[in-house]
Amino acid sequence: MVVLPGYRWLEVVPGRRGGRPTVKGTRVTVDDILEALANGWSVEEVAENYKIPMEVVYEALRYALETLRKVEVIAVEAIS
Repeated sequence: MVVLPGYRWLEVVPGRRGGRPTVKGTRVTVDDILEALANGWSVEEVAENYKIPMEVVYEALRYALETLRKVEVIAVEAIS
């Protein structure tokens, strides 16, 4: 298991869900949570359906934001 510094609820376990960050002690990934939210579920619905505290949903959002901030996008003008 790999502990993610600064995250109380998230962990990475080699071999579990392809090594993606999951909620501790579950197989629920950060992307499962994000997908549910993107599909219109409320934070409460995500927490209830995955049987996780609402705090976990907010922590997954923070993880996604912090990960996205590390990505550098390079725009290249298309030549027609």
